[in-house]
Amino acid sequence: MDVIINAFREATATFAYLACLDLEELKKMLGDERLVDGMQNGRAQKFEYTTELCWKAIKAFLKEQEGIDEASPKKIIKAHYLAGYSTEDDYLLLLDTIEDRNRLSHVYDAETFNSILVRLPGYAALFERVSAQLSKDAG
Repeated sequence: MDVIINAFREATATFAYLACLDLEELKKMLGDERLVDGMQNGRAQKFEYTTELCWKAIKAFLKEQEGIDEASPKKIIKAHYLAGYSTEDDYLLLLDTIEDRNRLSHVYDAETFNSILVRLPGYAALFERVSAQLSKDAG
């Protein structure tokens, strides 16, 4: 369990840094729109990766702490909430992260892509709360 929680913690730290970058400032510094586009794609990929680690870390935690072994991300997140480990707001936001991760896999237009990227700082803060809770309650 510690391995997946540590991997999630490390991914969260990197994702939080990337999610909170000021892209307008970055555009000015780099002067090349293609580099900023690459950064946006990297941020999206890091979000997908961190979301995957998040629910898998919660799964490992719940199995160890509560004996709960669900299969799907949404069932894991619901079990985490019902066991009292997250607030209702964080539960709903975790479900949103799963939906947005799934949307990114099938997005074909800039508007949808950008609407998800706008939410990344909030997701980063959520992942930091989940990571802190998992680390605290696992130890």
